[in-house]
Amino acid sequence: MHFENRDNCLRRRRCVEKRPSHTFGFYRYWRGGIGLMFEPNWASPPGDTISRLAAAGNVPIYELAERIGFEEDVFAGIMEGRVQICSEIADALSAELGASRQFWSERYNQFVADKARITNSAPIQSLSTWGQSFPARALRELGWLPKGSRGERLSEDILRFFGCDSINGWNERYSAGIGQVAFRTSFAFEADEMATLAWLRVGETQSEDLPLANFSANQFKKRLPELKSLCALKRPDIFFPKLQQACAEYGVGLVSSKAPKGCRASGATWTNTNGNPIILVSFRYLSEDHFWFTFFHEAAHVVLHGTDHISVDGSDPSPLGASKCEDEADAFAQDILVPASLRDEMLNAIPTRLHTRKIARKAGVTPGIIVGQLQKAGVLQPHQFNELKRRYRWNGNTLIPMIS
Repeated sequence: MHFENRDNCLRRRRCVEKRPSHTFGFYRYWRGGIGLMFEPNWASPPGDTISRLAAAGNVPIYELAERIGFEEDVFAGIMEGRVQICSEIADALSAELGASRQFWSERYNQFVADKARITNSAPIQSLSTWGQSFPARALRELGWLPKGSRGERLSEDILRFFGCDSINGWNERYSAGIGQVAFRTSFAFEADEMATLAWLRVGETQSEDLPLANFSANQFKKRLPELKSLCALKRPDIFFPKLQQACAEYGVGLVSSKAPKGCRASGATWTNTNGNPIILVSFRYLSEDHFWFTFFHEAAHVVLHGTDHISVDGSDPSPLGASKCEDEADAFAQDILVPASLRDEMLNAIPTRLHTRKIARKAGVTPGIIVGQLQKAGVLQPHQFNELKRRYRWNGNTLIPMIS
């Protein structure tokens, strides 16, 4: 691949939006003071990080391009890794997105190194060893892989699970979309990236069968407050299909699945090939308050941010943090569950079970959801009033739990 030289740094003017090429990224992370590195058969251009940080700051790509001021072809080259990030470009990115000049220079250098490594690397792994990177036991326990898969058969079963014919096909298919979300987040949170991707694959498969209307962000946003009335229904196998149907009417696919061991995700969003947002929830913690908060949190990302997202226990996965988007999604979910007009009354009174039920009636939610809000705000300790929460449990069906 030819990389243009530093002269491009001087060719600056207003430019228009240019979509970056989306591929998996490189990921380096630390556990217990020991540096670990995963080296996939792909390379992530600087545009992946630029897009991520621009989205975190609610800055459209076209607006970022105009602020930086490079010509259209130069900006596209920066995004795709064809143009070297020299000191001038690094300073411009640092000024608009944060991080240091060194960060952006090293980001480009890592992309070049990954491209070289891939070009000079040995042939792709054989079927006999490729499947060993997946948590096969956890996937078998959930019935996602047949029992007895070993060696080459294991790899073939995993490829079949992902709907791919070859390892190269798998790399190509999951080099964007849910694949990129899984790898970016899992490495940052020290979770099992393959377990996370398998969970997302189950959601992807379910969403393919949903009849979805054309997506309307405004209409979906208006409808969301009404959907909390479904929390009055105790059983997930009753309220979830109703919630799913309501979302589908506005072009949003809602699916659920138990997460395998190693995946610590509560929810995720991505956009399918038809342009419809997909929300996947895991019923993590198996309690009503966590489920409903997660649903509205992910819905917030759909209507407010429009970017791929995954909620995992831990800190923010982006290099510089995306706390603004997460805070906005939290506030959005909280305001739907408990309107702002009730929050002072909820938070400032002496917490009692009677008061909790009173606020729940006014807010149109269950007492268990109010308990979750009080615990999240620190008014209640995590162990207090938990008997007011409805709990769920998994029992055979790995897609929707049952009431305890």
